[in-house]
Amino acid sequence: MFRVGVLLFTLFGGVITAHAAPLSFHLADSSYVLLRWQMIGKSDYHARITGLRGSIVVDPQHDVADYLKVDMPIAQLDAHHRVLTWALKSAQFFDQAQYPNVTFTSSRIVDMGDGRYRVLGTLKIKQITRPVMLYGKRSGDSRLLSSGGYLRLSGNITLSRQAFGMGQYPALVADPINIDIVLVATTP
Repeated sequence: MFRVGVLLFTLFGGVITAHAAPLSFHLADSSYVLLRWQMIGKSDYHARITGLRGSIVVDPQHDVADYLKVDMPIAQLDAHHRVLTWALKSAQFFDQAQYPNVTFTSSRIVDMGDGRYRVLGTLKIKQITRPVMLYGKRSGDSRLLSSGGYLRLSGNITLSRQAFGMGQYPALVADPINIDIVLVATTP
């Protein structure tokens, strides 16, 4: 059901082994999610969700304690067209009035060696929660310092909109949907 792309997940750098306590990060305003799909079989469309809220906890001593949670406010969805933005926020698709957020919550982050990671978790859209698995790779520009650390995470997921109760207009709107994720997090 889900085809998961690469999530460049920068959790562990050379400086992290010097810290024994878990490191907490909060998402910065520059984080966003980009939804991409085709309509009428040819035209590419996209919408951006900004204003993401969330946190990341990195525990250098116990990787089972690593954690990622992201809330994506549907009110901040912008499809760059007034009518399309309204339709996506309506009950036909995301139903912002009933379900104001889409949420990803990790259950485990697994170090697979050679700077690669697997992030297990759930994605909740509307009342539907489905398991997802993201694959990641260490990025060189993150600094995991307890005094002013920085993380940059990015990746791609392809998922079925029908799996989340948004299968309306199948002749007009493609299924699956591609989702690009860019998370920037800093220490509080």
